[in-house]
Amino acid sequence: MGADRHEGARKGGAKVVIRRKYNGPPKDEPWLWLTRELINSEAFRALSGNAMKIVMRVGEEHMAHGGTDNGKLLVTHKQFAAYGIRLASVAEAIREAEFFGFLAVDRGMAYKGGHEPNLYRLTWLGCHNGFAPTNQWKGIGDQHVKVWRERRAVKVLGKKNRLSRSRETTSTVIQLRG
Repeated sequence: MGADRHEGARKGGAKVVIRRKYNGPPKDEPWLWLTRELINSEAFRALSGNAMKIVMRVGEEHMAHGGTDNGKLLVTHKQFAAYGIRLASVAEAIREAEFFGFLAVDRGMAYKGGHEPNLYRLTWLGCHNGFAPTNQWKGIGDQHVKVWRERRAVKVLGKKNRLSRSRETTSTVIQLRG
């Protein structure tokens, strides 16, 4: 019976309207489009899970504003953490999403007595002021991915070395006292 139900849609005719109805954006709910080109890009496939969550959380904020405030989207580090990213990993994930060209970040400022938050723009969508998408992710190739991974490996190795040295120092202190 399942195959019969879809038979008319494959042949065209009046069933085409039904196919569009079920394959289009939801009528009463905000939505965010991702093109096939974007999903298959080197940049998109190279994103870490945390960077992907950053992009999706900014996308969620874009939808919460009716798709009209791209470039003025405000998401705090605490909101990113509530979305499932360790608070200590948020800044690095933002830098990654920006490096791979999916986010543009207008950095806020901290000053005595307050701060201005970062504002985000999804680069594959038009901007709140009418400017066209910049699609910076299109300029990312395998060399960019390689550079990011090498940079990331150096940071991870540096952290391990610092941690290792701190353990050596701690054990030396303990031996001296013992």
